[in-house]
Amino acid sequence: MLRTVIAVLVATLAGAVGQILLRRGMQIVGAMESYMPLDMLAYFWKALCQPHVIAGTALSAVFYFCILAALSWSEVTVAVPLTALEYGFTAVLAVTILKEAVPPMRWAGIAFVIVGVILITAGGERSAPEAKISMQRSTGSADLERH
Repeated sequence: MLRTVIAVLVATLAGAVGQILLRRGMQIVGAMESYMPLDMLAYFWKALCQPHVIAGTALSAVFYFCILAALSWSEVTVAVPLTALEYGFTAVLAVTILKEAVPPMRWAGIAFVIVGVILITAGGERSAPEAKISMQRSTGSADLERH
């Protein structure tokens, strides 16, 4: 479980910083004003060449690679809910770096999400072999092969 938590913490931190960099990059690029196909193509090319957007996209890739590792070690019902920690990290970074205002109701929502993550993590998880044996028993299978 510890390696899952560490992988997800690295993922959520990378994801949060990546989101902040993407937002900063898009502030520099500016708002998309035209929906004409050639204008949109030029706009997205400008965004894709923006260094903050490139760095944010790279950190989003780090997020997904860490989640792949976590999913190889843990049940999806444990690993994926842990990614909700990104909401807290992103809000703190948005306030400190982007100088965004986060209203109290939004902070309360983020706190509820984090409490939910703590409850899920505290519930623990079964190892993959235990889960397989449990599933085989519940389906009536007498074959308990192990890999």
